[in-house]
Amino acid sequence: MAEVTIGVPVYNGQDQLEECLDCLVRQTFSNIEILVFDNASTDNTQAIAERFAVQDGRIRYTRRPENVGAVRNFITPLEQAKTPYFMWRAHDDVSSFDYVEKLVGALKRTPTATLATGTIQFERPKGRSTRDYVPSIPAEHGLSGILRLMFGSHAGWYYGIWKTETLRPLIGKVWTEFPYAWASDHLTLYPLLLDQQVTAAPDTKFIQRVTPKAHGPRTGQRQPIPELLELRRVFLKSCDDMLDERQFDLLTKLVIKAANRFYVGKRVYPMRKIIKRTLFRY
Repeated sequence: MAEVTIGVPVYNGQDQLEECLDCLVRQTFSNIEILVFDNASTDNTQAIAERFAVQDGRIRYTRRPENVGAVRNFITPLEQAKTPYFMWRAHDDVSSFDYVEKLVGALKRTPTATLATGTIQFERPKGRSTRDYVPSIPAEHGLSGILRLMFGSHAGWYYGIWKTETLRPLIGKVWTEFPYAWASDHLTLYPLLLDQQVTAAPDTKFIQRVTPKAHGPRTGQRQPIPELLELRRVFLKSCDDMLDERQFDLLTKLVIKAANRFYVGKRVYPMRKIIKRTLFRY
């Protein structure tokens, strides 16, 4: 039985899917299964995925007869995973070949962690790279450690390796309370930040390509201001509710609740930009 399930949701991904799958089959940690869910693509995605599935028995390819929407296609691999660890891989992202190995190792060395991440690198169109975002996991526990994790976390951590038993109910809760693509990654990470259940292997890299998405939580566009205000409201309420579920002392809760008001601006959309767009009719 495989130890790690890698979910690859894809829709019309012919330009980058081959490189994505090649990166996964060449991982130094070989005890994996790769679940490719094709959301009724109309390009050459099916031929590419089927070729890789024939060449490598660890790949299972499923083509949907009709498009079921980005969220459903994204969640299905997690629902089908029977392995102790799970990871998503967008069809246009890649990583170091030792990414899975290093992250599984980090989780096994840190039993209290439920997510492991590596260094994140953005790659913009035409191959232009940004600086690396090296994870900094605070050693101290309690309020200061939580605040450092909250404001030092990165959306790319979402594409690390999770303990499946933690991620599956968490995803169900997040998508029930916050049925939006925008910022859902940060909301999924939030309870792990509160509980300080993140570990890291900074010497391996995840390369997140900044391209238009049509397959998962990174899908987004310029929303109308009323939608942004509603996103902020629901996101903040979800954070506060998750905080209230925890047995922190009163002072810790009050400080984190105050910090949530700043956190929502960093993870959803800043209020100053909403005001600017309102004033200047953007």
